[in-house]
Amino acid sequence: MAIKSNDYLSYMRLVLGLYILRILQQKPAYGNKLAEEIKRRTQAAYNPNTNALYPLLRIMEDKGYIVGEWENSVTRSKRFYTITEVGIARIPALELMLKERLEQFEWKITILRTDLLGHLDHPEQKV
Repeated sequence: MAIKSNDYLSYMRLVLGLYILRILQQKPAYGNKLAEEIKRRTQAAYNPNTNALYPLLRIMEDKGYIVGEWENSVTRSKRFYTITEVGIARIPALELMLKERLEQFEWKITILRTDLLGHLDHPEQKV
């Protein structure tokens, strides 16, 4: 069961994208604040790398899911993002996609746990 790098990338974009839209539903935020909030919500299970986060924010802007505006257009210190109606409408589809991906992962984990570690749950079994 090889994990293809593009599968992992698409999974991470899905997770991060859904987090971004959910956070922006509450209030506008800038990139580092989004990363901090994702890290907090996931109990540090995910600590978004800015090399992945900022390109994803640009993609989401290009697709019309979010709109970014500089806090100060001269210094361009922080770019605040706001969710759009298109972004709000996209959330249910992303939720469904994530649900399906997680179910696939859970199925694979169950197989691995049972096949490779089942003897730990039932010590009388020999490998």
